[in-house]
Amino acid sequence: MAVLDDLFAERTCVVTGGASGIGAAICRAFAAKGARVVILDLNPERAQALARTIKGGAALACDVSDDAQVDAAFDEIRVRAGGVDVLVNNAGHIADAEYRAMLERREASLGAPDPAPLDSTITMSTARWRRMIAVHLDGAFFCTRAALRLMRGQGNGAIVNIGSVIGLDGGEGIPHYAAAKAGILGLTRSIAREVAPLGIRVNAVAPGFIDTGMRDLLPPKIAERQVKGTPMGRLGHPDEIADAVLYLAGDHASFVTGQVLSVNGGYLSR
Repeated sequence: MAVLDDLFAERTCVVTGGASGIGAAICRAFAAKGARVVILDLNPERAQALARTIKGGAALACDVSDDAQVDAAFDEIRVRAGGVDVLVNNAGHIADAEYRAMLERREASLGAPDPAPLDSTITMSTARWRRMIAVHLDGAFFCTRAALRLMRGQGNGAIVNIGSVIGLDGGEGIPHYAAAKAGILGLTRSIAREVAPLGIRVNAVAPGFIDTGMRDLLPPKIAERQVKGTPMGRLGHPDEIADAVLYLAGDHASFVTGQVLSVNGGYLSR
């Protein structure tokens, strides 16, 4: 096996929300580099199906917004694998019926003299706000806390949080998502300082617009605007996010912590 193909040999890498999209690409990338990959996902059937296709793959059902489920999952990982070397906090969502309805109203008014105003903040229910924060921000905190309890005795470890360009520039019409992703970036920097003396690194990747299944939910004109708003003139691929994650999780980034690597095709350079 070539040196570059076993960068994560004998390491246990846990990926939340790893059954599809960017998460699945990350799982496959780690497995290709020799890692033991544990997929945590709300959809156990889909997670098990992916685990069967990758060498050294395993899957556990877990709602990351439930701290008891998270602690139980990491206890099982400890028993099975002895510890955690890498955690990738990827679990999250953005699309729901209300989001799509807002985009459809927006698309219908594009080019009109008086476009329909965005009213997401005014109309958003408390339950919808809290669910977004629970999955993205609570979930990242609960999983990080559980992983650190195992990593602190090892003298090393790497955590990579998946943020978003929306957490950096705000976006529009999705205040709950923007707040959750911005919170993840703040969490990254704070915990990185706390655990650096323990030999544990914490970083984040902030993807731009990526070609995943969630994009199929976008109205055509909105999807086209995303491409036009990206200077490279295309969407990113999940594998390009996986490459960034592997860099931050691996030994080539051994002196990198508390950083946000935004993979966005120039979106933030506009």
